[in-house]
Amino acid sequence: MRDERASPPRVRIAVIGSSRVGKSALIVRYLTRRYIGEYHSNTDLLYRQTVPINGMPVELEVIDVSGANTDKFPAEQIQWADACLLVYSVTDRSSFEYATEVLNTLKRNPPHSSPAHGPGASPSGMPLALLGNKTDLDHLRQVPMKEGQAISAAHGASFSEASVADNSGDLYRCVDRLLAEVRTPQRTRKFSVTKMLGSLIGGATNNSPASRSGSVVACPRVPAPSRPPLAAAAP
Repeated sequence: MRDERASPPRVRIAVIGSSRVGKSALIVRYLTRRYIGEYHSNTDLLYRQTVPINGMPVELEVIDVSGANTDKFPAEQIQWADACLLVYSVTDRSSFEYATEVLNTLKRNPPHSSPAHGPGASPSGMPLALLGNKTDLDHLRQVPMKEGQAISAAHGASFSEASVADNSGDLYRCVDRLLAEVRTPQRTRKFSVTKMLGSLIGGATNNSPASRSGSVVACPRVPAPSRPPLAAAAP
C-alpha cells in the first residue's frame, strides 16, 4: 500500500472553458512543453505530474473539464479543486461569455472552503485565474484585452493573455502564479477522481531545467468513445 506520509503534497487545478478554446493543448504544453494542436474530448480528463512549487515537489493534478456540456455548471469539479483556471479564446466572444458566467456563479455560490483556499483570495474563496488564449490570431480578435482585465478585477482573479500555439511565456507565468496562490497543498481529500486513473498516455517529461518529474496521465471520468492517445497527436 502506498505510504501517504512519504508522498508529496498534492495541488488540484480545474481548467474550465468552452470547447475549442485550447484547454487540453494548454495543459499538455505546460506539463511537457509539447504542443498537441487541436484536441477535443467529450469527457473530463485528469493529468498528473510532479512539479516544483516554491522549491518543494508537489503532485499536481489538473482536471480538463469537458467543454461539451457548457449548459451544466461544473460544481463537482470545482469543489474537488484547490484553484480554477478559466480559459477562453480571444477570437470567440461566446467562450468569454461562458467564462464570465462561471465567474459570476462562483461569486454567488462560493465553493466550500478548504485549508488550501486562502482567506479572501477571491470572492469565491479560492484562487482564480482567467486566461485569454489564441493571441496568435489577433487579427480575428473578438474580445479586447481590457474586457478580460475588467472581469478578472471584478472577481479577484489574475488575468493573462497567451498563445499556446506560440509557446507564450505568459502561459507558464499564469499557471505558476495560480499554483503559488494555493496556500496549503493537500495530502488527502474525500473526493478524488484519481481513483479512476487510466492508462499512461504521455510518458514524456519536458527537458526544462525546472526539473518537472513523473508522468502525464489522463483518465476519463465516464466511459468515452475510443480515440487516439495524446502522444500520437503530438509532433
